[in-house]
Amino acid sequence: MLSAPVFDVFRKPRLDESITKVEWRTYYPYEKSFENNDVINITVNQADSWLAMFEGIITIKGKLVVTGGGIGTLTHNAGAYLFDSCTYELCNKELDTGYLCYTPEDSRHLAIAGWNYPNAPILNADKTFSMNILLKHLFSIFNDHQVATWGKQSNRLVRARNDANSVKVVERVNTALPGSPQTQSTAKITIESTNLKVPHLTLNDDIKLQLLTRIKADESMMIPFRRWELHELPALTQGSTIEIWSVPDNANIKSIRLVLNSDYYPQERMLLDFSKDQYADAHFNYTEFDKSYHNCQKKRSLVDFNEFKTRPMFVIDCSRRHLGMKSSTVDIEATTGFPPDTKAYCIIVHDQIIEHLPLSEIVRNIA
Repeated sequence: MLSAPVFDVFRKPRLDESITKVEWRTYYPYEKSFENNDVINITVNQADSWLAMFEGIITIKGKLVVTGGGIGTLTHNAGAYLFDSCTYELCNKELDTGYLCYTPEDSRHLAIAGWNYPNAPILNADKTFSMNILLKHLFSIFNDHQVATWGKQSNRLVRARNDANSVKVVERVNTALPGSPQTQSTAKITIESTNLKVPHLTLNDDIKLQLLTRIKADESMMIPFRRWELHELPALTQGSTIEIWSVPDNANIKSIRLVLNSDYYPQERMLLDFSKDQYADAHFNYTEFDKSYHNCQKKRSLVDFNEFKTRPMFVIDCSRRHLGMKSSTVDIEATTGFPPDTKAYCIIVHDQIIEHLPLSEIVRNIA
């Protein structure tokens, strides 16, 4: 056997002909109303088809309506903010709940998804817009498990209670009457249509026979992925400098630690002082997350050191630990009292394994 691949000059070319055709199909929701608080269900009821759901796209067309004399614009992530929750189901079993996750490379070509950082999202002159949001940006399962799926699948979108997070209104200044009170404008987004586009895969006969034989035997399909869970502490105690949370601006955070089974992460307190630009440890932990999550050596952080001061994200890596978990708290300390109406959010990223029995249509959690 040759010791190096460079000398394998007699190797035969390998051609992938397992897929003979890819056909995009559009699915529409049962509901015709897309007002605030409405539930939108888009179901792909093709139990005998192979789908590349990880390449699926949710299309949203709508219009921004401003009442009053103000100027209305869309915020970053306006498309995602239109919904309080996005859920993916397989055989009526919830597998994942969506939270947007973009890399710097993604942010450069996602204007069509309502994300055009640092520029404003695209809005036409008549205040209409059209957005395409990839499912793999909404659901982490399609980032980790890019495999064809089989069985009845659906996406449930719950419209937000209001559109405050999706729009921004700037009042016009009346130069003709200096000192006159500004108008109080309001803005609302009207969704005119939404649908789901999914690639259908046609397989060659050999691959199709192999897969159907294993499906007929009801052989289990394992779906491993990393699940993102969002936890919210509705309001930090006003005026307090210490908050213990069981589950910013930077709010002058001095230290933040996770207590997990009586172990501290990080072991030593972070001595942060945002007023003096002493937050290098927090920014380093943030930049290390991308390396750990994508298992690569290259850092691709979206927020640089200067931006981190006003857009801090505190990352705690506890992946190297005993798997059993009994209790956990997040300990937050600040140099000054928390301002009124300050909220804290925590995203927990953990491993999950789903078992899917295709013939009996059973979907259950394994880990």
